[in-house]
Amino acid sequence: MVHPAGSGATPGPRKTGRGLLLPLIISCGDPNGVGPEVTLKALALLPERQRRNVVLAAPYAALTELNVSLGEPLALNRVESLRDLAPDAGIPVLELEGARECRPSYGRISAEAGMVAGRGILWGVSACLNGEASALVTAPVSKEALHMAGYKYPGQTEMIATLAGVTRFIMILTAGGLRVGMATTHVALRQVSGLLTSDLVLDKILALHEALNTWFHIPNPRLAVTALNPHASDGGIFGAEEAQVIIPAVEQARYERLQVEGPLPADTLFPRWRGFDGILAMYHDQGMIPIKMAAFGRAVNFTSGLPFPRTSPDHGTAFDIAGKLMADPKSMVRAIRLAFELAQHRKNPIHKKR
Repeated sequence: MVHPAGSGATPGPRKTGRGLLLPLIISCGDPNGVGPEVTLKALALLPERQRRNVVLAAPYAALTELNVSLGEPLALNRVESLRDLAPDAGIPVLELEGARECRPSYGRISAEAGMVAGRGILWGVSACLNGEASALVTAPVSKEALHMAGYKYPGQTEMIATLAGVTRFIMILTAGGLRVGMATTHVALRQVSGLLTSDLVLDKILALHEALNTWFHIPNPRLAVTALNPHASDGGIFGAEEAQVIIPAVEQARYERLQVEGPLPADTLFPRWRGFDGILAMYHDQGMIPIKMAAFGRAVNFTSGLPFPRTSPDHGTAFDIAGKLMADPKSMVRAIRLAFELAQHRKNPIHKKR
């Protein structure tokens, strides 16, 4: 079980006038980026019934100042723990240890900002694992700042999976009917080929199938798997990964009665994505570029394989516009809505390992 290191807070269930509810936790991300801004803007656009069941993990004073700059669209209420929640006192802001004196230095990468972002993730994961929160939405963080603060993970996805104790998980970007899973995530491109094995690709195919079935209620999803090399290696001219790694994984998935095609060249697959319920890309940019071309600002990052729903917006810290009140909250709105939807309608909240 994960405990919120240095949080000074004990998670507990939220009581409202409508009975016992499990709140949705939003970790507001790097305070020097646009995470707090898109969080407040998104909440202002959501219905009251959803705002009443959200708890923010963020520096309260900094968030209050930002709220004033935005015209005070929200009522915020500092709390010490989830046991202190009051339904009519405003949106609870749980200020983690070390965050009280934090003031944003917009656009700057710092260990202090990484510490605040990391502790928000730790506390949110802990609350979800302890059964005292329904889902986690994570605002953008700086991976460099997290590393400076001692959180040596490739990204939030990998950090959350490690804290949750799961090894079989998949990062999925979703926008409408376009859903793209990643076989590998935050690694250098030169490392991808060495990381890909038939077992890994098969595991990600099965994880994508399970995600679409369990979370999106697609009974027998049609999947496509991208090739790694140009033209799917053109008979081995441009590499052996298709023949030695991807094809055996696809054949085994078919043996297990999954509907799956591949390996298919990515440049011809993505233009006809509507023929599939999900696509498995071999590496980060191979999957990210098409979905951001098609739906940037409207896509949502979803981690499947966790014991709870976790979503995030499709953009980063946007340090170049942080503090200028220019950030677009659309993706954050969709991330929060999807988290509520998944928490309310999931068929099986506990991941079953293969």
